[in-house]
Amino acid sequence: MLVRAEMAQIQSTIKIEMDNSKQSWINMVSTKGMRKRTTIAVFLGLFTQLSGNSLLTYYSNLLFTMMGYTTGYAKTRINLANQCWNLIVAVPLALFVVARFKRRTMFLTAATGMLAVFISMTISFEKLNEAKIHKTTNHAASISALFWYFAYTVPYNLGNNALTYSEPPHPSLISS
Repeated sequence: MLVRAEMAQIQSTIKIEMDNSKQSWINMVSTKGMRKRTTIAVFLGLFTQLSGNSLLTYYSNLLFTMMGYTTGYAKTRINLANQCWNLIVAVPLALFVVARFKRRTMFLTAATGMLAVFISMTISFEKLNEAKIHKTTNHAASISALFWYFAYTVPYNLGNNALTYSEPPHPSLISS
């Protein structure tokens, strides 16, 4: 009796899976709600990739050298400190902030914050480059560049770390 019940359940599961596998990619854009969800999912992934986090990661060695941190020991310590800072910032944002504010507001705040940080970082690195051209050092610009390197973590985690995974399945989108 138990074996028959198990067989019936397996057969019904296979039938349901076969029926669902007949859906096409057109279903992603067939209704207004699905078009909205698909658009959000596509642009969310795109904007996360284009946020600048990879830029800072891939060129961190060059950035640290421009800041005046040339030893491997100093660069490793900065990387370690940045990752610890990232954890310290990301966990409270994900746990306490994401559920309390509107998603759109948080994404716009994060994008504005990342833009402001990159503008400030660019100015700092330009001042470092000017000092290099004139064969001097600019300690204030070095500290400023390092500060903005760490400051980028806050808006990035607010928008692209916590919200990227909570926005697509958001209940307000499912009911539309």
